[in-house]
Amino acid sequence: MQRFNIMLRQRRLQVLLTLAALTLAVAVVVGSGASFTSQTANANNVFSAGTLAMTNTPTGMSVTVANMVPGDSHAGTVVIKNTGTVQGHFYLEPVAITGDTQGFAAQLQLVIKDGATQVYSGSLSGLTQQDLGLWAAGDSHTYSFTVSFPDQGRNATSGVGLDNAFMGATTTAAFNWTAVSSPRGSL
Repeated sequence: MQRFNIMLRQRRLQVLLTLAALTLAVAVVVGSGASFTSQTANANNVFSAGTLAMTNTPTGMSVTVANMVPGDSHAGTVVIKNTGTVQGHFYLEPVAITGDTQGFAAQLQLVIKDGATQVYSGSLSGLTQQDLGLWAAGDSHTYSFTVSFPDQGRNATSGVGLDNAFMGATTTAAFNWTAVSSPRGSL
């Protein structure tokens, strides 16, 4: 019986040790369920919209050219500057013709240059939208305008000028400039 008591005590000890080990294992599993969290802030981010603006400094094109005769021409310049803070795509819009008598705007010839680069050459009334390209903030361009009244010559028989139909003719033209902002790209 003594042997039975020893075995029973050993069995109890084994059962207690097993229960203690299981309790410890459960405590470790439950205790290790905790998670860590961390966060940081990237403060003081400022976002602002830019501006797209331009100046138009005429130095000869905001004039009245009177008493033109066949063979005459008049030249002037306009400085266009991107005074905004962003880049933009610039355009010269179709010319707005008003007060055109006798189809004079179609008779007058217009040449527009940006330095040595020709932007347009044709009749005053035929000017269509001209793409002037992408300009960075602060860019400026000087455009030269030359308007001419071509001489169509004389009638060989009568000697009368073929341009007589335009005697006393008038026209008014407005040149309009447009800029559209252009994205610089992604961050």
